[in-house]
Amino acid sequence: MTQNLSSSALVRPQVKDANAEADIPSGYGKTESFLLPKDPAWLFLFWEITQSTLDCVKSQYGQETLEKARTVIRLHDVTGVEFFDGTNSVRFYDMPVIFEARSWYINAPESGRTYLADLGYLTEDGRFILITRSNITSVPSGRISNVVDDKWMIVEGDFQKLLQLSGADYIGLGSSERMQVLGERWKLTELTNSGAPSSWSSFKLHLDSVKTEEDEDIWLKADCEIIIYGSASKNAIVTINGQEIELKEGKFSIRQHLPAGSVVDLPIKARNAKGDKTRQVTIKALREQGK
Repeated sequence: MTQNLSSSALVRPQVKDANAEADIPSGYGKTESFLLPKDPAWLFLFWEITQSTLDCVKSQYGQETLEKARTVIRLHDVTGVEFFDGTNSVRFYDMPVIFEARSWYINAPESGRTYLADLGYLTEDGRFILITRSNITSVPSGRISNVVDDKWMIVEGDFQKLLQLSGADYIGLGSSERMQVLGERWKLTELTNSGAPSSWSSFKLHLDSVKTEEDEDIWLKADCEIIIYGSASKNAIVTINGQEIELKEGKFSIRQHLPAGSVVDLPIKARNAKGDKTRQVTIKALREQGK
């Protein structure tokens, strides 16, 4: 026979002292229990059992019966059970407990299931005497969901547009080419901020964004830069075209734009800290103007 004695009818209302300090009470004078999920493998049960409830159980079943009985938590698996009447759970598990502990961690037999916990006595003849019943709660599955949400799909056209916005068009380009692309992006941003119309199609950042005349049947555009690198004494002070550069483990490297039809003259000098010893190398580069 199972009887639920977690009723406020067994508790006499307590008169509150208006002058009492507002400390957190050790109990609320009501027999009840609550079951919470901790993670996919564990549940947490906490409860309060009043002395009035225990006295009522003793008077109904006898002191001797309760002394020989075991205090247990009966964990019910109620997954898929629409209405639980105390006997129709999928399965249940009994585990010993001490009522005075007032809280207990329970290892969930299986993740992704719904559980309910009963606190009570298990007598020698197998009867379960219910003291209080918890709420119903579910633990997460603990594995990756097999539900595929197609709301996150993206069409190929939009993907290519986002790829262009990310700057992938100029990966691997030289510094001068990057400056040109960034300059075009900056101009487009200024137009957008000033109220000019903008669209995905107008936001195309390519090196061939400057159109040639319609009557031309072929065109070609190219640019170049030179890389100057070398090494010097670790304590040397190195300058290129009068500007001091940083040495990393005695080595240096710079990139220099080479415009069409221009001559680049780069004197490279090294001197010691005192300035009484110097070395110099001059590099000249010429780029012819294309036709």
